[in-house]
Amino acid sequence: MLLAVMVGAAAFFLRQGTVNVMHPALDKLSTVRLDERWSHPEMLKIRELGLEAVPSLRRVLREKDSPTTRFLLWIKGKWPGATKYYSRFPDSNKLTERRWVACQALQTLGPAGRTAAPELINVLMSKDLRDLNAGTMALHAIGIDADICNRLGSLLENEKSISDSARFQIVGALGNVKPPSARTLKVLVAALNDPTPYVQYRAAETLGRLGATTPEIVSALKSLQSSVTNELAVITSSAALWELQKDADLVLPAVFQVLQNHLARPVVGWPGGGSGGQGVTEGDQAFMAAGELFRKMNLSDSEKSRALALFETWADNSARIFVRMLLLPAMIDLGFPGEKCIAVCRSGLSQVEVYLRLQAARLLTVVGDKHPLNEVDIEKLIHDRDVGVRIYAAKIHWRKNRQAAAIVPVLIESLDRAKHQSYYYVETQPVALSLLGEIGPEARDAIGTLEKLVNDPNPAIAKLASEALAKIRRQ
Repeated sequence: MLLAVMVGAAAFFLRQGTVNVMHPALDKLSTVRLDERWSHPEMLKIRELGLEAVPSLRRVLREKDSPTTRFLLWIKGKWPGATKYYSRFPDSNKLTERRWVACQALQTLGPAGRTAAPELINVLMSKDLRDLNAGTMALHAIGIDADICNRLGSLLENEKSISDSARFQIVGALGNVKPPSARTLKVLVAALNDPTPYVQYRAAETLGRLGATTPEIVSALKSLQSSVTNELAVITSSAALWELQKDADLVLPAVFQVLQNHLARPVVGWPGGGSGGQGVTEGDQAFMAAGELFRKMNLSDSEKSRALALFETWADNSARIFVRMLLLPAMIDLGFPGEKCIAVCRSGLSQVEVYLRLQAARLLTVVGDKHPLNEVDIEKLIHDRDVGVRIYAAKIHWRKNRQAAAIVPVLIESLDRAKHQSYYYVETQPVALSLLGEIGPEARDAIGTLEKLVNDPNPAIAKLASEALAKIRRQ
């Protein structure tokens, strides 16, 4: 009898809901490989809807945590046999996949999806790491403003059951708005004493990025620098103190000591081996954080030499091109020879993985600003198999040769979203648009393509297209 009542109640609740118009498209996309969803016809249809798609996507973000869904999942778990009498019970995995795709759709919409911020913030409270990752990426894509920072700060203050990973992501997100609010600073100072070390170093890093100086903040950072055993927290607190006080004697000894400590230990390889892999070890993170700090400091020649020697040793010991490329920007500033910089980029371009090749091409544009690239076949790179590599190669080619006819067709073709939309497109599309503007009137063949992008659902892309058009049309 009780089971019959529960099944009847479940049927009642299911009848109350209306089918979300996004469900068919999102469910279809969830069966497609992650890297193939971005340019899938269903995703492009959602993106073309622009603001009109957002209300339905917001409902999808809410459905997994709605009281009705939780009640129905409870019945399903308590009485699995109920599914024999009624088949429309929600599926937890399907809801998670649907939410992930909705977050992807919001990523492609960018700031046009700003009204979904409340739902995305609620997603951060999920214990499911998939939800957290998807929600975090979408939140950054729509743009974090003062209101979102205030909501995130309130979440940290009032919700005590937030996961360590969520606190890490939220603390980092709070660094997106300057000047920070009093609530933001209060939350970040409290996070310096978080029981989880990586939340501590994230808080120190964020405070340094915000550049807000108060006696309480300086005191808390000095305490963190001198008292913790986590070496990455030592570096990030030192970097924050540099941003706030510009006292090299306060930070350099501690940072050099951490780097030397890591080099004195046995080399720990990345799980699974190989030269790629997007993960980093604690030691890699320490050197990356130190590199960011050194780039901001006016180091003496002897200090640069000392730092560069440490970085070269770590990069060689790592034997991973991914790590070498992560450290390369700092090493360039420390005086790494041009031929060695180019060798790192070439090694990255020789890899199979797209993210490694794209990272190498982007770095090559940085190297090219400081060193001649005479031995690099740029002509070959502007016809590379990966669109992101072609875009960065076009940037190098233009700055070296000023031959618009050779690269404008490459850039026009790269703006065909139906062909090239991917996880990395959000990085490379703005580069192509900015470069067309840099070329100016000689890029007139791109006017038709740019005119279409002026109405792009993502206002950031529409703005870049408008700016490029204005520069091309100037006389």
